[in-house]
Parts: sequence; C-alpha cells; structure tokens
Amino acid sequence: MKPLFWYALELHVSTPPAALTRLARAGVFVFDAAKTGPGRLQCKVKCKDLQKFFAIFPRSCYTVRVTGRSRAQRAAAFLRSRAALLPAALAFVLILLLSDCFVLGVRFTGSGSRYAEDARAILREAGIAPFSLYDEERRRAAEKAVSALPFIEFCSLRKEGTVVTVTLQEKADVPLPVREEEFLSPADGVVESLVVLRGRALVKEGEKVRRGQALVSGEILSAEGEPVRQTFPAGRLSLLCRVQAEAESEVKSDAAEKLALARAMLLAEGEIVSHETHIRGQEGGYIYAVTVTYRLLYSVNAGG
Repeated sequence: MKPLFWYALELHVSTPPAALTRLARAGVFVFDAAKTGPGRLQCKVKCKDLQKFFAIFPRSCYTVRVTGRSRAQRAAAFLRSRAALLPAALAFVLILLLSDCFVLGVRFTGSGSRYAEDARAILREAGIAPFSLYDEERRRAAEKAVSALPFIEFCSLRKEGTVVTVTLQEKADVPLPVREEEFLSPADGVVESLVVLRGRALVKEGEKVRRGQALVSGEILSAEGEPVRQTFPAGRLSLLCRVQAEAESEVKSDAAEKLALARAMLLAEGEIVSHETHIRGQEGGYIYAVTVTYRLLYSVNAGG
C-alpha cells in the first residue's frame, strides 16, 4: 500500500540496481522505482526516510533532486507554514464578534437632523457614544430621552454593524430659525479661520477686526465682479481675542500672579489658548498684568 506522505526523487548514479540494493540494506522503503536514462533513477520514499536517503547518497557526492511530493505532504506543509497565523486569525475573528457589541460611530438622519448636537449630548448621557456598549436597555432609554426634546416628535435608533443610525422627526409646529441679515464680528480680535457657507468673505485669516465689523457680505458677485443678487450671509468664525487683568502685591508673589490670571480667565468668553504675564514696579510694590488669549467660536445662519 502506497504511503500518504512521500517524496519523489531523482538520483544520478552509475549503477541504479546497486543503488536500490544499497537502499534496501539500509532499511529504506522505495517504491515506484524506474530507470529513466543512463545512470538515472527515479523513485519515491516515505517522508520519514528522506534524511536517511540523503545520508546514503549525500549531495556532495551524488546528484540528488527532489522532483515532487504527495498531496498529503503538501497539505501538511501548508498548515505548518500557516500555524503562526492561526492565533492572529482567531484574535481577528474574536475582535469582529466583540466589536458588534460596541458602538464605533453615530449618524443622524430625518427632518430633525439639525438638532443632532442636542441629541448627541443626550445619547452620551444614556451611554450611547463611540466605543460604548450597545444594548436594548440603553437604546430604549436614549429614544425616550431624545423624544422628550420640545422640538422632536419622535426618535428611533437602529444599529447596523458598529454604527448607530439615529432618526429624528421634527415637530411640524416648530418655527424655522430667524435668519440674520448681517455677519458682524462679535468682538475685537484676530481672525483665526472664517468658513463662508453663503455669501463672500470681507476679511482674511490673520486680519485684525473690530466688534461690529462686517465679516461676510450677502452680496453675490458675478465672474466680472458685478453684483448679481443679495442673500443671507452664512458661515462660521474662529476669532482669537485678548483680555487683561491686574493684581497688586507689595512683594513679588506667585499668589498675585495667579490672582491676576484668574481674573483674566473670568473675563474670557471662550477656550483659553495662551496667557502672558508682565510685572512692573510701582511705589510700594508690584503690579502683575496677565493677558489671556482665548478662542471665540461664532456662527451666523449656520445652525449654531
């Protein structure tokens, strides 16, 4: 009976019959042996006898070539070569199974989508946010809480894979937001960024502006620069503003500096970006002046 695991070999030797006798004496089982040419012998040996074969006919003295192997041997070699990938494959499958229980993204649809930020905050409180678990109890609690918003008729959540789709239906009697006819700077500062959604920009990034200055015009111009029509300006602004506060001290003191900084931060109306401290002497002590730079975000006719 032919073994499942074998190698096909070609041996170049002066006397093939003598080579077969030599193998038999060494206990090497050979099958399908055939002389294919002068001094050329083809045969098959069991996989376990391969090293013994090479010991009897070392390649340094004989020409020995492996010409094939059995299907079972090829399959075993394939599995051995992929053995190192098996734990990674199992881990990948486990991650896929577990990830289906988690939320990796939240998207909004429906007529009430413009209230997505309000709904997102409520969802987060209900435990539904990126990288959170998802279950029926949290889904029901989130739908009930979002549906309680005065401008939402109903809310439904549906999870597909790792993404939760939130459908918001707006109440029919909710009035449309009043459109502002002008886009004016809310404070003195430096324009960090200005995204114009409708209209045309009147200032550039890095430009200093004053409170009440027009930043976006609703006037639409043609390619030739001629006025075409008037619309409501819309856009989002990031403005870098500065405020200053002082504190007095008879001696140089960290406490006085911290007090001045706290006073300046109370005056800031946005995200703190940086602060600078200047100390100047005066009769009887020192004055700590702290200047705080903060980022003011502002939008007109852009949904908040």
